[in-house]
Amino acid sequence: MDEEPGLRARRRAQTRQDIAAAAAALFARQGVAQVTAAQIADAAGVSLRTFYRYFDTKEQAVAPMLEIGAARWQELLVSADGEARAAISAAIDEVLTVDGEDAAEQMLGIRPLLRALTDDTELRAVWHRVNHDSEELICGIIAEHEGWASDRLRARLLAVAATEAIRIGLEEWASSEAGTTGAGSPAQLARLAFDVLAPR
Repeated sequence: MDEEPGLRARRRAQTRQDIAAAAAALFARQGVAQVTAAQIADAAGVSLRTFYRYFDTKEQAVAPMLEIGAARWQELLVSADGEARAAISAAIDEVLTVDGEDAAEQMLGIRPLLRALTDDTELRAVWHRVNHDSEELICGIIAEHEGWASDRLRARLLAVAATEAIRIGLEEWASSEAGTTGAGSPAQLARLAFDVLAPR
């Protein structure tokens, strides 16, 4: 008997996450250039053929790690009451505020990836694609939320401010030795960036 569609989807999502986590760990230990797709597949417990069913390159394998709560971020904006700017500020706090050891470990796990962006063109391309995709989704949510469907420019500018604030906050944090909470944390820097890019 075939698996339920929902179960198959969950299995695929879990496999994708397992590959991403394995790739991120290997990149952190060895550097992006020294890691092969075969090594990632082996660490994730899948065949190389399975790896390539999910990702075209080794750099693309870390996209799920770099999405950093994108699904949660979009859920918060969809369900938010009030004006979009306030909803975005609240979502930045919710998604980037680290609570507990597991969340801190996950955030610290992406620091080597973000630091590697400077030297790895392919990895940087993945990061930019992740941010562009997030911007497009957020733009649609804001346009609907604010009734700006006929004024895409306004919605897009606010979406750009939101996406860039998170990107800049994460990159600046990664380049420092700051912790995951408090001064210099991703949440604090992203909020500061958003206040500058989209002033009240």
